[in-house]
Amino acid sequence: MKRFITVLAILTCLLPLGAQPSGQYYSLSLQAFPYFAIPHFKDEIPMRTAGGAEISAEILGYRFNTIEGSLAIRYRAITPSIPHGFYQARGFDSFGADLRFAYSFNDTLSLFATAGTEINFYRRIKEAFASFSTSVGVEFTLVETAGSRLSLGVPLTIHLRKEITAIQSGVSVRYQLFPKRREN
Repeated sequence: MKRFITVLAILTCLLPLGAQPSGQYYSLSLQAFPYFAIPHFKDEIPMRTAGGAEISAEILGYRFNTIEGSLAIRYRAITPSIPHGFYQARGFDSFGADLRFAYSFNDTLSLFATAGTEINFYRRIKEAFASFSTSVGVEFTLVETAGSRLSLGVPLTIHLRKEITAIQSGVSVRYQLFPKRREN
């Protein structure tokens, strides 16, 4: 954990050195994905398959010429797994925060990475657990104006839990809003 915080602090300090600032932004992202959970213990089900959806709001974002950095809050919902005989893994809800970094190759193509942590709550039983998520992906700008941008993303996410590692990959839609600066 110390290494993660150290790397994060270094990136936060170095991020502004690479480009001219072009503004603060807010964004809202929606994502749908299959959720493949692989247990770390011996089990008759080698992989639990479920579905999921996620909504994320970037509340502190800053865009530079070619790079972006932001802090996001996130809600993720995972459905119960596909039944295997009489067994079905429980669905859960997840609330967390992410740090997101992105690099734009040109006006339409970006590469992004996120790292975050969350608290998860099973729906049918009163039990909670913490987890860590990291993702990488590509993002394609669909429409951009002076004040906003709409893009389509393809993220690959690894969700690390105490007893399970899960992989999710889907499609996301992201809307960024660049507020206008007040002139004095």
